[in-house]
Amino acid sequence: MVIGKVFMQELKEGRRASHTAPQVLFSHREPPLELMDTDAKVGENISYVTFVLFPRHTCAAARDNTIDLLHMFRDYLHYHIKCSKVYVHSRMRAKAGDLLKVLNRARPQNTGRPVERKTITGRTFVRRD
Repeated sequence: MVIGKVFMQELKEGRRASHTAPQVLFSHREPPLELMDTDAKVGENISYVTFVLFPRHTCAAARDNTIDLLHMFRDYLHYHIKCSKVYVHSRMRAKAGDLLKVLNRARPQNTGRPVERKTITGRTFVRRD
């Protein structure tokens, strides 16, 4: 839910980049004022997205494109939320791998027997302390 909220906040602020884009309003838990007197669902996992459309979005030349974009919005939102989750998980796995490398390097070695090591060329040598 957090990733979805962050994405919707970015979408809401993204209107600054495109002045022709419709205004996007995002409300979490509470329905918008247009649905206040209806039996709209209210809850922790319920969110509402409102698009404010102007006459330039509903004129005959742009109407079909606006309808197509609104129909695809749900898929667009789900796709970006999933991509964000994948990105966060890959970063977490990389960070865990880096921490494991640090822990393995910090592990003390056995000093009871000589350790056989290899040089970069593949030759072996025994370290004597």
